[in-house]
Amino acid sequence: MDMSSQQPETLPQRRTYFRLGIALVVIVVIGLAVTLLPRIFAELRYPLDYEELIVKEGTEHDLDPFLVAAVVYAESRFHPEATSPVGARGLMQLMPQTAAGIAARMGESDYTQSTLYDPETNLRFGTFHLQGLMGRYNSNEAAALVGYNGGGTAGDRYLAGDRASVPRESLRYVEKVQAAKAAYQELYPVRLSTNRDVEQFFEPAAPEPLVNILLRAVQTAVVNRINQ
Repeated sequence: MDMSSQQPETLPQRRTYFRLGIALVVIVVIGLAVTLLPRIFAELRYPLDYEELIVKEGTEHDLDPFLVAAVVYAESRFHPEATSPVGARGLMQLMPQTAAGIAARMGESDYTQSTLYDPETNLRFGTFHLQGLMGRYNSNEAAALVGYNGGGTAGDRYLAGDRASVPRESLRYVEKVQAAKAAYQELYPVRLSTNRDVEQFFEPAAPEPLVNILLRAVQTAVVNRINQ
């Protein structure tokens, strides 16, 4: 083919290429948004904080950190200064009288009600309490959650199969916590792992975001085409 016979591109043609490039960028961005938005919304719905303390206290009290995180979510949505209308306090919403009994059993003589707003103290007491309920109900997670929400008698009835006498609020609480636990397992498998340090050490470096790669490729192609 005689290359000299080819006509040079006109300015309108270059503008067309540029517009096509911009359109491609928009399509890529929209596609990525559609892909990423569900996870973004899921993380907004199920936030996570204090994960190091949750893993530490959960592990020390033989509890699944994902379960502990789900209880914190259901109780306070990770607000350490949360206070309920009936006086429950902190991340795991402990009643002061319950916490006083826990402090006595744990040998913590410096307990005061205000310490329930300390995340580490609240998580330590809350996981101790939940561990006790798991032992009382033979590791039946649902019964332990009923007991955590509705008291020991409600947990006993649930374990015995007398669901009709269990408060509806406690049954809904079990569903809420278990749904949150499943969400945390999907969203934060590394951050709440009991092998978190090892997994993070071997976890490969995060790759460059795909959107940056695609945008740079499109930009280069468009510029090269215009400059030809």
